[in-house]
Amino acid sequence: MRLRWRGGRLLLPGGAALEVAVRGDRADVRWAEGALELRRDAGEGGGSDDTIELSVRHPLRNPGVVWIPHLAPVAGNVIGDAVFRSPAILVSDATLALALVPDLEDVARATGWRAWLDYDHPRSTLTLGAGAFGTTGHVFFLRQPARIDASLALRLHVVASHRAPDRENPYGMAARWIWERWGRPAHDRATAPPVSRHMERIVHWAFSKEGWGESVWQPVDLPDGTRAGAPVFIVDVGRHPSVPPGRRTWREPRSIWNQAWFSTQRCANGLLRYARQTASMDLEDRSRQMTRLALAAPQEDGLFPAVLVKSEPHDAIGWRWSNSNRRPPSASERACHVVDASFTCRMLLEWHALTGDADALAMARRFADRLARLQRPSGAFPGWVEPDGAVPPELAEGPESAVSVSLLFELGERDLAVAGLPFLEGVARDGRWEDFETYYSCAPWGSPELLGRRVARNGVYKQNTLSIYWCAEAFLHAWRATGRRRYLGLARRCVDELSLYQAVWDPPFLPAPAHGGFGVMNADCEWNDARQSLFAPLYLDLGRETGDRELVERGVSALRAAFSMLYCPENPALARAYERRFPFFGPESYGFMMENQGHDSAEPIGTFTIFTWGNGSALAAVATVRDRFPEIARRYGLA
Repeated sequence: MRLRWRGGRLLLPGGAALEVAVRGDRADVRWAEGALELRRDAGEGGGSDDTIELSVRHPLRNPGVVWIPHLAPVAGNVIGDAVFRSPAILVSDATLALALVPDLEDVARATGWRAWLDYDHPRSTLTLGAGAFGTTGHVFFLRQPARIDASLALRLHVVASHRAPDRENPYGMAARWIWERWGRPAHDRATAPPVSRHMERIVHWAFSKEGWGESVWQPVDLPDGTRAGAPVFIVDVGRHPSVPPGRRTWREPRSIWNQAWFSTQRCANGLLRYARQTASMDLEDRSRQMTRLALAAPQEDGLFPAVLVKSEPHDAIGWRWSNSNRRPPSASERACHVVDASFTCRMLLEWHALTGDADALAMARRFADRLARLQRPSGAFPGWVEPDGAVPPELAEGPESAVSVSLLFELGERDLAVAGLPFLEGVARDGRWEDFETYYSCAPWGSPELLGRRVARNGVYKQNTLSIYWCAEAFLHAWRATGRRRYLGLARRCVDELSLYQAVWDPPFLPAPAHGGFGVMNADCEWNDARQSLFAPLYLDLGRETGDRELVERGVSALRAAFSMLYCPENPALARAYERRFPFFGPESYGFMMENQGHDSAEPIGTFTIFTWGNGSALAAVATVRDRFPEIARRYGLA
């Protein structure tokens, strides 16, 4: 679309315009090569704040789509460049799709200042600032005064379209533009990591006595005398082998999870694939022990618990069944989290396909029988179900339903699955990506008052990436089951929105490369979160389905990023960062992996490893890709 600059207004075809203004001492703006450039000459300012700002007021009175990288829920909040993964502010209606994108090269070159965005939805106004910000809560950003002596330039690219495909899917318009400008060049420059060596290090760290195996692997004797076991949910540096055994500490009570987040069964499936690829009887045995735990969960009318907890320190009970504590206050410990059970059953179906294990299929079918009775008139499935059948009000209908829809498609229960699709279409249309992690994990802001409500100042819901991923999967299943191309388009629309959480560059303020990694939500600040290994096969799957190389490149980049936080000599800069914080780390810790970086703005590297949400899930993803996408594995150095 051709735009014309005239006296502080950027004219759009048809007569509408973007109203442009600047604020700050010696601030100026020019229009060149499709971007508004905010500029300031060198020299000390005349006041206490040298911040300069560019404001853009758009003409869309009632946009059907609004998207921002991070919430700025009250005046004074901003969207710091600490979350500029694929930064864009999108608005779209029936006439126009508009994306406003800060220039990442300018952001990377910034010296003595930081970039930030803001979006005031009631005023239809975006602001791009060059100044300073701090953090508040977990995690928002506050505009702060800045002292800037040097000259600076910061561009804001304006991407606009009247085309129907762009108006219907503005996420795709923005994601393609950002990938072509920054993501693909970085993908093409990247060298393939030594994935096979990384996987060897993970196995050594998790399962050997020379690594952390004595802490990671937890044997479990089942009531029938069967031998089982699995990696413990979480270990931190208090379990380092250099600590005398009697002084080692657990970050929290020992537990083993089969949950939509931390899935032991997903890792068991991947470990079995890897065991077959490397002819390891030991790893195959471990994968079978892990699966025995999933099959041992007691089912009551189809429902079953997700977490096995070790009674500490010397309780005679040993291990007991429980559920994820990422739940609303109204849900009891005994409430079955339906998405956890659905995800575990999907993983058991994969195990059945790999091994022919009839028990895995039978458990999934028993759960699906109950699932059919839980489906609500809207087609959604409840979030939590108590033993007496009561359903807590929080997320009683939400995008977590997508995992149940996918399970039903995989079991051949087409009618039940299709009945859930209209509800999911509404979720995708509204961008209401609210799931358990959105409100009941480390970033609880907005609960309960914002459940089901948009953040008024920003025009969007608090949202989480798991929901987007789950819905994309469900729509892809629907396309394959029904042949209706509309569902393929919905899957692509979801993945394009998800792509705006994928990093397309390597910020200088992070210790590890970030390209290809994913953030979590629009109210937290992680980079390279372990979910990238969960998302990667979906990108490859949809890339194969559509023939779009961008999706394949994004999937491969996500797989590469899945190992970016691995402590090992092959990641030398990151290894030095680990060793600065943990000087006692050495070869025994090669394979340790923090689940993300940047989560704590003061300390980008954390203290723990979650096998099922970090190194083990990365291993599982690559092993799966080697089996399912061998041509991609060979082409991109993953074989």
